[in-house]
Amino acid sequence: MTSLAFLLLTPVNVDHDGLSYRGMPLSDLQAAGLPEGVVLAAAKESLKARIDEAAEVLRGRVLTTGSGQALEYQEVQAQANAALKAPSKATANAYPMLAATVGVDVDPETQEPSNDVLGVARSVVAAYAAWNVIGAEIRGARLKGKASVDEAPSIEAAADAFDAIAWPALPA
Repeated sequence: MTSLAFLLLTPVNVDHDGLSYRGMPLSDLQAAGLPEGVVLAAAKESLKARIDEAAEVLRGRVLTTGSGQALEYQEVQAQANAALKAPSKATANAYPMLAATVGVDVDPETQEPSNDVLGVARSVVAAYAAWNVIGAEIRGARLKGKASVDEAPSIEAAADAFDAIAWPALPA
């Protein structure tokens, strides 16, 4: 099914002229005689939501999703940066999040499982650098795609803009 066909069958919620249209496919809104601008705006919102969902799926192929996981990543990154700035103070007690994966994370300097929190810290910094590149590519594709959808003058052009998004290839 093409993006346009899928889009036209996508149920949306629209309020217009004091009436609420809930869970109606865009094609039904068109058939009901809603102004093209109203239907186009609903189509764009639907497409932009799908773009955000696609970006989240890509992120989920690289990162573990969830708000608790995001907090964990932030804390681990903060501890890694602090440990590398003051290596003489990098103990398991000082950096418990790093200590949790000693022997698990691969130290990029040795290519072996880390044997201390500094090895974990190096692993975390390397993983963050790799994520930063991939994350920026996903962000760029997402925001450029949404801007292209917003600029589209018609439902067909909006669907074409959606189809033209160049999502990054992810490492295997």
